[in-house]
Amino acid sequence: MRIANLLSAVRVRRLLGVLAVLALSLGFFAGCSLGPDQEQALEEQKQKNEKLQKQIDKQKKEEAQRKKKEEEARQEKLEQQVKDLQKQVDKQSKDQQDQASDSSDTSSSDSSDGGIANSSTSPSQATEGIVVVSSDFNTAAATAEEAEVINAAIEYYQYAEIGDYYSTYSLLSYEDQNYYTQDEWVTSNNVLDSAAGEFVVTDAYPDDIGLGVPTYAVTVTVYADDSSFNRTTYFVNEGGYWAHYLNEEEVNMFDDALY
Repeated sequence: MRIANLLSAVRVRRLLGVLAVLALSLGFFAGCSLGPDQEQALEEQKQKNEKLQKQIDKQKKEEAQRKKKEEEARQEKLEQQVKDLQKQVDKQSKDQQDQASDSSDTSSSDSSDGGIANSSTSPSQATEGIVVVSSDFNTAAATAEEAEVINAAIEYYQYAEIGDYYSTYSLLSYEDQNYYTQDEWVTSNNVLDSAAGEFVVTDAYPDDIGLGVPTYAVTVTVYADDSSFNRTTYFVNEGGYWAHYLNEEEVNMFDDALY
């Protein structure tokens, strides 16, 4: 029964195919036998169709051109916004570099004789970006190594006061630079608003905390929000240069700012 139905379906398809061919043939022959009026009507319709198609093509072209101009205008506006933003970033960076340069020039002039930077400036006279040593610390009695460590701390905290966190990152120990990326460091300092604090170095002394390299503890007083607190941080000798080594309290503080 199923085979018979299948054969029947095949025959139907064949008949339909034949009928379709015959219909096309009849249409062809009928077209060949059109009268003059019908041929003219077909020609006019053909011309109308062609004219309509040209109008459609023209509209599509004009629409494409309009969209292209709008996209170019948007792109140009975006590029201008990027340029304006870059100018702002460059200006801020230049201002910070100028401030740091002024601080560095002052530090250099004060420590050119091998002493401690800003030693002639009292904490009450220090402006933003100028870090000094407490009057309780006898700068005249400091050894050459102590002076080097204190000057390294002064340089670090001067950059911190003006918000130049890229420079403070370059003054971190290798271990801390491996722990934080530069972007993470800048982000955490921005969150903490480290630049809002003012720093005064109060003491520096050798302290072995098991790092295997010469290490000094440097105590600072941090003034912020009409209050103050004391902090002990560390500077380690890395190939003749004293780098800032973060203690556990500082690491926790910067980690909390990130996470």
